[in-house]
Amino acid sequence: MDGATLTELDGTPIVRRPRRLIGIGRTGVLAICAVAIAVNLALQLVSFLPSWSGYESAGTLPLMLTNMIGGVVAFLLPAAFMLRSPDAWQARRLLLLGALLGAGSELAQSAGAAVSGLAVLKFNAGPDTTWPSFLPDADLVSRIGLLVGLLAGAVGTLLFAFGLARLRERSAARSSRRVIAVALVVVGLLELWGLRLFVSPSAGDLGADWAWTVPAMFAAGFLASLYHAWVILTGWSAGEAPRRAWTLAAAATSVGFATLAIGYLLGLLGAIDLDPGLSLTVLVVGIGGGLLFVAAVADGLGASPARE
Repeated sequence: MDGATLTELDGTPIVRRPRRLIGIGRTGVLAICAVAIAVNLALQLVSFLPSWSGYESAGTLPLMLTNMIGGVVAFLLPAAFMLRSPDAWQARRLLLLGALLGAGSELAQSAGAAVSGLAVLKFNAGPDTTWPSFLPDADLVSRIGLLVGLLAGAVGTLLFAFGLARLRERSAARSSRRVIAVALVVVGLLELWGLRLFVSPSAGDLGADWAWTVPAMFAAGFLASLYHAWVILTGWSAGEAPRRAWTLAAAATSVGFATLAIGYLLGLLGAIDLDPGLSLTVLVVGIGGGLLFVAAVADGLGASPARE
């Protein structure tokens, strides 16, 4: 009799199987993921409609497709985790909540952008005596969607990092920790330096009441991602199991932060303004890092030991 089988007092065998996540099976997980992706794509299409109608499609299409693919990655992560670890709600709750908040962050930001896109479309459609009074409300909803999305993303990143940290059983060597710390500090300084552009917006961009709110949320999210990267990179350096999953996660983290650092350096040098293709390349490579992380989760990162 295996370890998963128990017996009643009369000898009747009882086989305990992992419970499904709140009664949702694999088909349900895939269906919910597909619906969420479809809704998010529709919201992003609405947000891009004003740009599509106002500029050449050749300039708008690459950025639109890049944002859409990036959004899909946000929903693949919780789906991959739930499929890999069906008992996640009982055994890996922090990781699951973190992944779900990441997906919710994407939806909130897409919804806010869609409201803004609809407002611009309606305003450009022609004179209307009633619509201008609703423009401030649409702008407020758009900003709230952005802020809620940024906050949910920061909290989700922290929860996922805390969940992984609780699973760790080994400590990285001191020399490895020093190298990783220096690298993360360098990237962190570049990110914080880049946020200076949001602190003093030009007139009419965000308004005085929002001058510090958005950069504060960006900073919180990035600090959370720094801790997340610390957990991943030190865990990989320490040789945590499953080794391949941690390696994929470390590679995804390295790609993400490398593209971020390169993007900010190019921005500071003005190279992106001269060649927008560089900006698009950085975004595409960053999405590749996100897909690597999804592969790491599908390969067992944070999954229950029984699944390995």
